[in-house]
Amino acid sequence: MNKSPWIFLGVLFAMSLSWWGMVFGPASQVNAAKADLGDGTSLRPRSGLAQQGEQIYRENGCYYCHTRTATGGTFGYEIQITQFGADEDLTREIIGEKFAANKIFEKAFAFKAVEGASDAKKAASEALKAEGADVEAAEAALEQAAEALTDAKAAANAIKIEETLTALGVSGVTIEGDLAGELGLPIEMSDADKAEVANATFAVSKGIEQWDEIKDTVRALKDRAGAQFKLLPVADEWPDVVNGVARRQSVSRDFLFDAHAMPGVMRVGPCLSNVGARQTDLNALYAKIYNSQAGGQSSHMPTYKYLFNVRAAEEDEKLPADAVTISTEDGVTSVESGFVVTPTTKARALAAYLQSLRNDKGLPEAPLPAVRENSNPEGGE
Repeated sequence: MNKSPWIFLGVLFAMSLSWWGMVFGPASQVNAAKADLGDGTSLRPRSGLAQQGEQIYRENGCYYCHTRTATGGTFGYEIQITQFGADEDLTREIIGEKFAANKIFEKAFAFKAVEGASDAKKAASEALKAEGADVEAAEAALEQAAEALTDAKAAANAIKIEETLTALGVSGVTIEGDLAGELGLPIEMSDADKAEVANATFAVSKGIEQWDEIKDTVRALKDRAGAQFKLLPVADEWPDVVNGVARRQSVSRDFLFDAHAMPGVMRVGPCLSNVGARQTDLNALYAKIYNSQAGGQSSHMPTYKYLFNVRAAEEDEKLPADAVTISTEDGVTSVESGFVVTPTTKARALAAYLQSLRNDKGLPEAPLPAVRENSNPEGGE
């Protein structure tokens, strides 16, 4: 029996199945996927001057001395509780006495106790009004509930802190009206007060712990204590983030819409991955492009004066609104003494492109880490 046709068909089937699983399937998923920041916010390609500026950046070889690749680093996790669970003793056991001794922790559970006592008093009052109620027993219960509420309010007011709104936020309770006033809370909250309550967090880790060190605490808070929380990455040994050069590590998604991916050859000048967020002053950016040493600054960056219109200034001429200026001891003067310097379309395009370079939005594969308070961010240009 000739088995060649069956062997051929078997090989063809195996190759077709492999092609389907390894090529067609993934390609279909990629084509169907939307470019976004991971939260549904769409990533959009550059347009207008910023799109033109990409070509100016490339033509002038800026990528030889500037990178767009913020490096990664190490970070720890800070557990930030956004709402405590109901059991104070269990939560205290999980997070440890060091964090539980914080007045915000104590005030938050004091607010919980006040709300519980207030609800109990309302329930006792309703029971007294109910048809066929045992009046004597209901009055006794109401009196007991009122005493419990008085004690709870006294205990809450005995805890003196400035962060009362933070404590209210992480407590997860709602206290309004006269009761709020009795507890030192605003009777009518402003928008700022409401935002402080809504965004309140309480840290229960130092921010230097690795996942293996906090995973048991995280699981206990979720499964046993019923707390709500979030994990905040905190930069540890991460020079680009700590020094203010970038907000996170650069990833491939940052180059998604580039006509030419230009991650950079070497970092002679500062990394430009987040220059759009660092350099928001358009005039200062023009001055830097025109002459990076203007105003006595120290820089190895070459000048790009040919991207600007330059003409001699007339006597006592007032600088036009679009003139490139610098601030000196004598006040605001032209970037080139005795001349009027204005940007050409190419200079405007390059500046627009540079200001489009940002990595201050977190991505699933590159979250935004926090920076420790003892760091000194200084993002050089």
